[in-house]
Amino acid sequence: MSVPTGARQADLRRRRADQSAAPPGGDSQPPVTHVTQPGTPGTDFTEPKPAESAERKGRSENFVPLPKSEIRLCAGITVCLVVYVLYCVYRFSEDHKDELNTQDLSPGWTILGREKDTRNKGWREFVKRMQTSFPLFYLGHVVLGAASARFLPKTKFRLYGVYGAGSLAVYLGWRPAGVVLLQAVVSFALSRLRRPMLIWGFAIIVTTAVFMEPGSTWHHNLVGSKAKYSIFMVTLTMSCLRDVSFGLEFCWETERNPAGYSLLDLLTYNFYWPLLTSGPIISYSDFRQQRLSQGDSQPGLQNLPRVLLDLVRLLFWFLCAEISRHYLYIHAICARMDVLQQASVFTLYGLIYAHIQFFHVKYVVLFGMGSTLARLDEISPPPQPKCVATVYQFTDMWRSFDPGLYKWLVRYIYWPLGGSRSATFMFVYFWHGGSHNLFIWAALQFFGVLLETLTRRFMRLPAIRAWELKHLSALSSRRLRTLLNTWPLEALAISNLVFLTSPQVGAHCVFTLGRPLAALQTAAILFCIGQWTVEIGKKVPLM
Repeated sequence: MSVPTGARQADLRRRRADQSAAPPGGDSQPPVTHVTQPGTPGTDFTEPKPAESAERKGRSENFVPLPKSEIRLCAGITVCLVVYVLYCVYRFSEDHKDELNTQDLSPGWTILGREKDTRNKGWREFVKRMQTSFPLFYLGHVVLGAASARFLPKTKFRLYGVYGAGSLAVYLGWRPAGVVLLQAVVSFALSRLRRPMLIWGFAIIVTTAVFMEPGSTWHHNLVGSKAKYSIFMVTLTMSCLRDVSFGLEFCWETERNPAGYSLLDLLTYNFYWPLLTSGPIISYSDFRQQRLSQGDSQPGLQNLPRVLLDLVRLLFWFLCAEISRHYLYIHAICARMDVLQQASVFTLYGLIYAHIQFFHVKYVVLFGMGSTLARLDEISPPPQPKCVATVYQFTDMWRSFDPGLYKWLVRYIYWPLGGSRSATFMFVYFWHGGSHNLFIWAALQFFGVLLETLTRRFMRLPAIRAWELKHLSALSSRRLRTLLNTWPLEALAISNLVFLTSPQVGAHCVFTLGRPLAALQTAAILFCIGQWTVEIGKKVPLM
């Protein structure tokens, strides 16, 4: 995947600038791909739209809302359904609590007087982490930022790099921190050769060593505890993305020794504490540009009121997630197939919905902590994960749930390989750990995007468009497209459930919800949900 040099390299940079919908910034500035809106050129895994007739273009640009009575009906059905299916999950949790694995339930808050579901490993370890000295490292970062902005503004980010490396060494130990440091140094040395294949090769070796034996055991022995091992793994894999970003951006520069690409710059970027251990990922081009845009004026604590407000919001979502674990035993239920098989269709709806919503809230909190503190330094991280209840297309899920990772994939894999979806999905599967569950999830996601793309292209066929324009009004066209999108939407929900639980749980849901009556019922429900979410997003599916 080497990048051409000379004139061809300059042409590649100009093409990347065009894809980002931004003019080239000169040879000294790396191209920046902005992923801000659905449909932005260079930011979609789908085929570009062909030229459309003025009438059809007007339909897509001028959104036609449903009649108020119809949208109120769809919204009312959706709200009532969500309340009812969550109540079904609550009743099912109560009725089958004694059949669940005892290790998956533990004493909860005294004020609630109930046991809570502790099956979700990632959330359980995050809660334990926040009950230790770990939050003090965030506080130290804030204090350092305020002090350095006042007394040493020009070296503020350099101090951040030292602080991040030191904090990691204090919390995990000097050996794990040394591994992360060594990884960055080797990646930097390889980037000097301006050979993208070497950068990618080293990244693949690092990722393989993290997840496969004997490397996995070796990494675990460095930290000694499961909780710290989890942080170590996330830090290593996120650092791998940052190292690749830095290296490729340097390879794409036309100057021999461009400013902003020293080893200290990489370490500052890699060990920036708010984003070091949890993400989200921000490309080096964005990080560098935001640092340079500040100049000598350092923000200090001017953004503190907004940051405090965001922290209150994160606390609210944290409490929502914690309270839900006391009443909805969704993870413990899906760990017992014999119990799950007793669930009704509406209980399955509730389990799918609750799993996906919990996953969303989990990453709002995980990403939100670092992102919020980064704003104190006027570093703008990617947007927070979009509420999955308003996502009704595979491509929108990829775009909006983790915008930072999505942008990274598009910028460093999708476009350099000429728009390769398969390579993108293979990397996602490999980077997440390469397990059997992840392979099935990645395959379902790939075929889901493919199905969505084929359906969209079918709806754009001249004969189909002519028939649609002749026989259907704008409202009828919207209803038809929303109906056709119910099957990809159901596949999206099931594939996400496979990712969050297991293929066995996903297969059971497919078998149960695939029965004729249940399938019609599911399609009708998803149609109502789809109409409401289309109204919210002001975007008709399959256009």
